[in-house]
Amino acid sequence: MKKLSSLQIAALAVLSFIVAALAIAALATGNNLAVPLELPTTTTKPEALDIELAYDEKTFAPLPFSMPTARPTASPSASPAESATPSNSKRADTFCTLTICGKDIPVRYGVDEKTLEKSPGYLPSSALPGAEGTCAIYGHRNRNHFKALKNAQVSDSIKVTMADGTVYTYVITDITIFESTSDWTLPAADGRMLTLVTCYPFQYSGHAPGKCVVTARLK
Repeated sequence: MKKLSSLQIAALAVLSFIVAALAIAALATGNNLAVPLELPTTTTKPEALDIELAYDEKTFAPLPFSMPTARPTASPSASPAESATPSNSKRADTFCTLTICGKDIPVRYGVDEKTLEKSPGYLPSSALPGAEGTCAIYGHRNRNHFKALKNAQVSDSIKVTMADGTVYTYVITDITIFESTSDWTLPAADGRMLTLVTCYPFQYSGHAPGKCVVTARLK
């Protein structure tokens, strides 16, 4: 192995001193002698949140609002309701149903001309079916109304079925014929009564001159 000369040894010592001095200077100034390494960075653009501020129309002061904490989830839609059948629609217009001599007769609410063109009508100012007082129902004498009263007799039963299924049974106590419409009046009676009023005679061409009034008592 070749020995170093004194000059070479001195040069190495100077170089070592210079390297040590540079390292001390770098530590003192905080500079990093290492080559900086640039890492690729990705930025994510935040999702914009569009919020419409509510305000008081009088003061124009913003009203408080709460920030949404979570995105609402869609709830399953309800199954569409079944459409009403014609029978259901007709039943919805029925106030009650009379059963006279085995024939079911729908009754609507009211006694105005438009109602009586379709069916017999319940007199709103009278007592409700089953209640204390007289329940009055008017109708024409044709087959869709009160033609069944032609065969009714005292002691026959008349059933009144309400829309909720409640059934009231009345027993005929009186059948009165008025030869002229100017003579008849709605009979007053104590108890729970049912009065059915129609034109008379049943077999008549044109406008019938009289009235047939059937009175029944709740059984």
